[in-house]
Amino acid sequence: MKKTIILLFAILLCIIPACIADEIPDEVASLLKEHCYINPSGGSKLHADQNCQSVNPRYLPLTEIEFNNTLLNQYSICPVCTTVEQLQEEPSPLDQATLVMPEEEIYRITVEWEKEYGFSELWDYQVNAAFSAETGTIPYNPYIFDPSVLPVFPDDDAIPAEKIAEDAVPLAASYGSRLTENDLSKLQVIVSQYVKPNKDVYLFSITGSWLINFRNDEESIAWLYVDAHTGIPNFFRIIPDEVSYIGEPGVEAIHD
Repeated sequence: MKKTIILLFAILLCIIPACIADEIPDEVASLLKEHCYINPSGGSKLHADQNCQSVNPRYLPLTEIEFNNTLLNQYSICPVCTTVEQLQEEPSPLDQATLVMPEEEIYRITVEWEKEYGFSELWDYQVNAAFSAETGTIPYNPYIFDPSVLPVFPDDDAIPAEKIAEDAVPLAASYGSRLTENDLSKLQVIVSQYVKPNKDVYLFSITGSWLINFRNDEESIAWLYVDAHTGIPNFFRIIPDEVSYIGEPGVEAIHD
Protein backbone atom coordinates (compact mmCIF):
# COMPACT_ATOMS: atom_id res chain seq x y z
CA MET A 1 0.00 0.00 0.00
CA LYS A 2 2.79 2.38 0.96
CA LYS A 3 4.62 1.67 -2.30
CA THR A 4 1.42 2.31 -4.25
CA ILE A 5 0.95 5.72 -2.60
CA ILE A 6 4.55 6.69 -3.33
CA LEU A 7 4.14 5.59 -6.96
CA LEU A 8 0.93 7.61 -7.36
CA PHE A 9 2.58 10.65 -5.82
CA ALA A 10 5.51 10.36 -8.24
CA ILE A 11 3.12 10.11 -11.20
CA LEU A 12 1.24 13.17 -9.94
CA LEU A 13 4.46 15.18 -9.76
CA CYS A 14 5.07 14.36 -13.40
CA ILE A 15 1.54 15.19 -14.50
CA ILE A 16 1.21 18.58 -12.79
CA PRO A 17 4.07 20.32 -14.67
CA ALA A 18 2.82 18.83 -17.93
CA CYS A 19 -0.64 20.28 -17.30
CA ILE A 20 0.85 23.67 -16.54
CA ALA A 21 2.91 23.55 -19.71
CA ASP A 22 -0.26 22.89 -21.70
CA GLU A 23 -1.51 26.31 -20.58
CA ILE A 24 0.95 28.08 -22.87
CA PRO A 25 1.07 27.67 -26.65
CA ASP A 26 3.51 25.16 -28.09
CA GLU A 27 5.18 27.95 -30.05
CA VAL A 28 5.97 29.83 -26.84
CA ALA A 29 7.26 26.72 -25.11
CA SER A 30 9.54 26.02 -28.09
CA LEU A 31 10.75 29.61 -28.08
CA LEU A 32 11.62 29.49 -24.39
CA LYS A 33 13.31 26.11 -24.74
CA GLU A 34 15.66 27.71 -27.26
CA HIS A 35 16.41 30.75 -25.10
CA CYS A 36 14.88 31.60 -21.75
CA TYR A 37 15.86 34.64 -19.70
CA ILE A 38 14.89 36.13 -16.35
CA ASN A 39 15.73 39.22 -14.34
CA PRO A 40 17.12 37.72 -11.11
CA SER A 41 16.64 41.07 -9.34
CA GLY A 42 12.94 40.71 -8.66
CA GLY A 43 11.66 39.98 -12.17
CA SER A 44 8.43 38.01 -12.49
CA LYS A 45 8.41 37.04 -16.18
CA LEU A 46 10.12 34.58 -18.49
CA HIS A 47 11.61 36.34 -21.51
CA ALA A 48 12.64 35.08 -24.93
CA ASP A 49 14.76 38.18 -25.63
CA GLN A 50 17.86 38.87 -23.54
CA ASN A 51 17.33 42.60 -24.13
CA CYS A 52 13.55 42.74 -23.88
CA GLN A 53 12.29 46.32 -24.27
CA SER A 54 9.87 45.93 -21.36
CA VAL A 55 12.74 45.63 -18.88
CA ASN A 56 14.55 48.62 -17.39
CA PRO A 57 17.88 48.98 -19.23
CA ARG A 58 19.81 48.83 -15.98
CA TYR A 59 18.76 45.16 -15.63
CA LEU A 60 19.91 44.23 -19.14
CA PRO A 61 21.17 41.92 -20.42
CA LEU A 62 18.92 39.39 -18.72
CA THR A 63 20.25 36.16 -17.25
CA GLU A 64 19.79 33.01 -19.32
CA ILE A 65 18.41 29.92 -17.62
CA GLU A 66 17.31 26.51 -18.87
CA PHE A 67 13.57 26.38 -19.39
CA ASN A 68 11.57 23.71 -17.62
CA ASN A 69 7.89 23.34 -16.83
CA THR A 70 8.25 24.06 -13.12
CA LEU A 71 9.32 27.65 -13.92
CA LEU A 72 5.70 28.32 -14.89
CA ASN A 73 4.74 27.98 -11.23
CA GLN A 74 6.95 30.96 -10.41
CA TYR A 75 6.97 33.14 -13.52
CA SER A 76 4.48 34.42 -16.07
CA ILE A 77 5.28 34.76 -19.77
CA CYS A 78 6.40 38.15 -21.05
CA PRO A 79 3.94 39.18 -23.80
CA VAL A 80 6.38 41.71 -25.25
CA CYS A 81 9.25 39.52 -26.41
CA THR A 82 7.25 36.39 -27.21
CA THR A 83 5.78 36.59 -30.67
CA VAL A 84 2.72 34.39 -30.36
CA GLU A 85 -0.19 36.38 -31.68
CA GLN A 86 -2.74 35.21 -29.14
CA LEU A 87 -0.53 36.44 -26.29
CA GLN A 88 -0.14 39.87 -27.86
CA GLU A 89 -3.71 40.24 -29.03
CA GLU A 90 -4.94 42.10 -25.95
CA PRO A 91 -2.34 42.70 -23.23
CA SER A 92 -3.62 43.47 -19.76
CA PRO A 93 -3.31 47.02 -18.36
CA LEU A 94 -0.43 45.80 -16.23
CA ASP A 95 1.34 44.42 -19.32
CA GLN A 96 0.71 47.77 -21.00
CA ALA A 97 2.28 49.43 -17.98
CA THR A 98 5.48 47.45 -18.45
CA LEU A 99 5.73 48.86 -21.97
CA VAL A 100 5.94 52.34 -20.45
CA MET A 101 7.56 51.53 -17.13
CA PRO A 102 9.51 48.30 -16.48
CA GLU A 103 7.93 45.80 -14.10
CA GLU A 104 10.80 46.16 -11.62
CA GLU A 105 10.15 49.90 -11.40
CA ILE A 106 6.41 49.40 -10.98
CA TYR A 107 7.09 46.93 -8.19
CA ARG A 108 9.62 49.18 -6.46
CA ILE A 109 7.40 52.26 -6.52
CA THR A 110 4.33 50.29 -5.48
CA VAL A 111 6.13 48.89 -2.42
CA GLU A 112 7.38 52.34 -1.45
CA TRP A 113 3.93 53.81 -1.97
CA GLU A 114 2.24 51.18 0.18
CA LYS A 115 4.63 51.88 3.05
CA GLU A 116 4.24 55.66 2.89
CA TYR A 117 0.62 56.24 1.89
CA GLY A 118 -1.27 53.01 2.48
CA PHE A 119 -4.27 52.63 0.16
CA SER A 120 -4.85 56.29 -0.65
CA GLU A 121 -3.15 57.55 -3.82
CA LEU A 122 -0.15 57.32 -6.09
CA TRP A 123 1.74 60.22 -7.57
CA ASP A 124 2.56 58.84 -10.99
CA TYR A 125 -0.36 58.14 -13.31
CA GLN A 126 1.40 55.22 -15.05
CA VAL A 127 2.16 53.45 -11.80
CA ASN A 128 -1.26 54.43 -10.50
CA ALA A 129 -2.99 52.77 -13.43
CA ALA A 130 -0.76 49.72 -13.20
CA PHE A 131 -1.36 49.36 -9.48
CA SER A 132 -5.13 49.70 -9.89
CA ALA A 133 -5.17 47.16 -12.70
CA GLU A 134 -3.24 44.70 -10.58
CA THR A 135 -5.15 45.13 -7.32
CA GLY A 136 -8.54 46.56 -8.25
CA THR A 137 -7.94 49.23 -5.61
CA ILE A 138 -9.62 52.60 -6.04
CA PRO A 139 -7.27 55.47 -5.18
CA TYR A 140 -8.68 57.67 -2.47
CA ASN A 141 -11.01 60.48 -3.49
CA PRO A 142 -13.12 62.22 -0.85
CA TYR A 143 -16.03 62.72 -3.25
CA ILE A 144 -16.29 59.49 -5.18
CA PHE A 145 -16.02 55.81 -4.38
CA ASP A 146 -16.92 54.30 -7.69
CA PRO A 147 -15.13 51.50 -9.57
CA SER A 148 -15.73 53.33 -12.86
CA VAL A 149 -13.13 55.93 -11.86
CA LEU A 150 -10.17 53.61 -11.48
CA PRO A 151 -7.12 55.20 -13.15
CA VAL A 152 -6.41 54.04 -16.69
CA PHE A 153 -3.74 54.76 -19.26
CA PRO A 154 -4.26 57.99 -21.22
CA ASP A 155 -5.93 57.94 -24.61
CA ASP A 156 -3.53 58.50 -27.49
CA ASP A 157 -5.27 61.74 -28.44
CA ALA A 158 -5.37 63.15 -24.90
CA ILE A 159 -3.40 66.28 -24.06
CA PRO A 160 0.04 65.06 -22.88
CA ALA A 161 0.64 65.00 -19.14
CA GLU A 162 3.64 67.29 -19.59
CA LYS A 163 1.43 69.94 -21.23
CA ILE A 164 -1.19 69.60 -18.50
CA ALA A 165 1.47 70.08 -15.82
CA GLU A 166 2.78 73.14 -17.66
CA ASP A 167 -0.69 74.74 -17.83
CA ALA A 168 -1.83 73.68 -14.33
CA VAL A 169 -0.59 76.75 -12.43
CA PRO A 170 -2.30 79.44 -14.56
CA LEU A 171 -5.44 77.29 -14.84
CA ALA A 172 -5.74 76.91 -11.05
CA ALA A 173 -4.91 80.58 -10.45
CA SER A 174 -7.66 81.62 -12.90
CA TYR A 175 -10.30 80.57 -10.36
CA GLY A 176 -9.53 83.74 -8.39
CA SER A 177 -8.78 81.88 -5.18
CA ARG A 178 -6.45 83.14 -2.49
CA LEU A 179 -3.77 80.93 -4.08
CA THR A 180 -2.23 83.23 -6.67
CA GLU A 181 -0.11 82.07 -9.57
CA ASN A 182 2.96 83.04 -7.55
CA ASP A 183 1.82 80.88 -4.63
CA LEU A 184 1.04 77.91 -6.85
CA SER A 185 4.33 78.11 -8.73
CA LYS A 186 6.16 77.44 -5.45
CA LEU A 187 4.38 74.11 -5.06
CA GLN A 188 5.19 70.77 -6.65
CA VAL A 189 2.87 70.03 -9.59
CA ILE A 190 2.13 66.32 -9.90
CA VAL A 191 -0.03 64.73 -12.61
CA SER A 192 -1.23 61.84 -10.50
CA GLN A 193 -4.00 60.10 -12.41
CA TYR A 194 -5.84 59.74 -15.70
CA VAL A 195 -9.47 58.78 -15.18
CA LYS A 196 -12.01 57.82 -17.83
CA PRO A 197 -15.32 56.75 -16.26
CA ASN A 198 -17.65 54.50 -18.21
CA LYS A 199 -20.66 56.61 -17.21
CA ASP A 200 -21.47 60.15 -16.10
CA VAL A 201 -19.64 60.68 -12.83
CA TYR A 202 -19.49 63.76 -10.68
CA LEU A 203 -16.43 65.97 -11.40
CA PHE A 204 -14.97 63.75 -14.14
CA SER A 205 -15.26 63.96 -17.91
CA ILE A 206 -16.37 60.73 -19.56
CA THR A 207 -13.88 61.48 -22.36
CA GLY A 208 -11.03 61.43 -19.83
CA SER A 209 -9.74 63.69 -17.05
CA TRP A 210 -6.29 64.50 -15.75
CA LEU A 211 -5.96 64.88 -11.97
CA ILE A 212 -3.28 67.29 -10.77
CA ASN A 213 -1.96 67.66 -7.23
CA PHE A 214 -0.24 70.77 -5.88
CA ARG A 215 2.01 69.72 -2.99
CA ASN A 216 4.59 71.16 -0.70
CA ASP A 217 7.14 68.88 0.93
CA GLU A 218 4.63 67.42 3.39
CA GLU A 219 1.09 67.48 2.02
CA SER A 220 -1.33 68.28 -0.79
CA ILE A 221 -2.41 71.91 -0.85
CA ALA A 222 -4.81 71.84 -3.79
CA TRP A 223 -6.32 69.59 -6.47
CA LEU A 224 -7.22 70.44 -10.05
CA TYR A 225 -9.23 68.25 -12.44
CA VAL A 226 -8.95 69.04 -16.15
CA ASP A 227 -10.74 67.64 -19.19
CA ALA A 228 -8.01 65.67 -20.95
CA HIS A 229 -9.18 66.57 -24.46
CA THR A 230 -10.26 70.21 -24.15
CA GLY A 231 -7.90 71.36 -21.39
CA ILE A 232 -10.84 72.99 -19.62
CA PRO A 233 -10.71 72.65 -15.82
CA ASN A 234 -13.87 71.41 -14.13
CA PHE A 235 -12.88 71.30 -10.48
CA PHE A 236 -10.42 73.05 -8.17
CA ARG A 237 -10.12 72.55 -4.45
CA ILE A 238 -8.01 74.32 -1.82
CA ILE A 239 -7.61 71.65 0.82
CA PRO A 240 -6.58 73.64 3.94
CA ASP A 241 -9.44 76.12 3.44
CA GLU A 242 -11.98 73.38 2.54
CA VAL A 243 -13.04 75.47 -0.45
CA SER A 244 -14.04 73.99 -3.82
CA TYR A 245 -14.80 75.49 -7.23
CA ILE A 246 -16.94 73.17 -9.35
CA GLY A 247 -17.06 74.07 -13.02
CA GLU A 248 -14.95 76.39 -15.14
CA PRO A 249 -13.26 79.48 -13.66
CA GLY A 250 -15.77 82.19 -12.77
CA VAL A 251 -17.96 79.98 -10.59
CA GLU A 252 -18.54 80.84 -6.95
CA ALA A 253 -16.55 79.03 -4.29
CA ILE A 254 -18.28 76.36 -2.24
CA HIS A 255 -17.30 76.32 1.43
CA ASP A 256 -17.64 72.89 3.01
